[in-house]
Amino acid sequence: MKENFDYEPDFSLYKSEEGYKKMMSWYNRVQDEISVDHESIFADTRFGKTHIILAGKENQKSILLIPGVAGCAPLWRHQINAFSEHFRVLAIDIVGQPGKSAANPPSVFNDDFTDWLEDIIHSLNLDKPHIVGVSTGGTTAMDMAIRKPDLIDKTVMCGPTGLARARLPFRQWLLTARKKNTDALSDDLTASSFSKPRSGETFGSFDRQLARGMALGTKHYRVDKSLGVYNEKSSRVDFIKALKVIGKFFFSVDKKRLKSFRNKGLLIFGEFEVLYNPWKISKRLEKLIPSLQIEIIKDAGHAAIYDQPEAVNKVVIDFLKKDKQP
Repeated sequence: MKENFDYEPDFSLYKSEEGYKKMMSWYNRVQDEISVDHESIFADTRFGKTHIILAGKENQKSILLIPGVAGCAPLWRHQINAFSEHFRVLAIDIVGQPGKSAANPPSVFNDDFTDWLEDIIHSLNLDKPHIVGVSTGGTTAMDMAIRKPDLIDKTVMCGPTGLARARLPFRQWLLTARKKNTDALSDDLTASSFSKPRSGETFGSFDRQLARGMALGTKHYRVDKSLGVYNEKSSRVDFIKALKVIGKFFFSVDKKRLKSFRNKGLLIFGEFEVLYNPWKISKRLEKLIPSLQIEIIKDAGHAAIYDQPEAVNKVVIDFLKKDKQP
């Protein structure tokens, strides 16, 4: 792997320097699972430098991969390995989240995230890239298709937020996060550790590395600062802001916004999706956005694209290459 920059670590969004080192050690181990040639580059944005793992040939169509909250570029290792045969792949570390990008989080309450993506596209001179996002990254991909459709081509959204009022296992999540060490929490967040995982009951993932990253993030990362809900003066979480963020992601549904989606889009749910009943929400969305292709993946949870990469990668590649001129 080539590295085209001098990376200066920033501990401001971590609970300690030791916690930062643990997360970056995990980050590097996951990146080692990328088996194709790749390099690290930076894109200049109004929020600071954005780190990107780049793979594929320069003359191929570009595809941007956007993780969810507390996610990072290496988690896309299975997609980087598969997609780089067909596309120029750019897996992004979101600014203000774990990884090697600037520790300057965009706001979730305005156009910051789509402005940031626009900066990346212009900084790297990308010609209408495809966009693939998971969880809140899927929401950002959808927002990009709605707000700045002329800048991108096709849109793939895996388990995005904001489609309907969500169901969240708050009590189970909080109790688990408080009482367990990182190894035990990682086990609990692995769906295969549940005897009968069911839709709506757990954030559990079939991707062990994703579960490990979620556990490390819970223990060592300042999600409160990343989401802008930490009050520096009182040194406490601002619960009013926190409730607004939860409402924004999980309980705010703008049907007019959804109906304005016009790009060619693929929506992916795992059958054990935590936020919605995937079959019910699919029927509702077919009426709101008739142009959407919707797929429900077996033995997958909220992050289906990580949970069942071979199955989902095939669906995504087929969708992106469909209607392509020879």
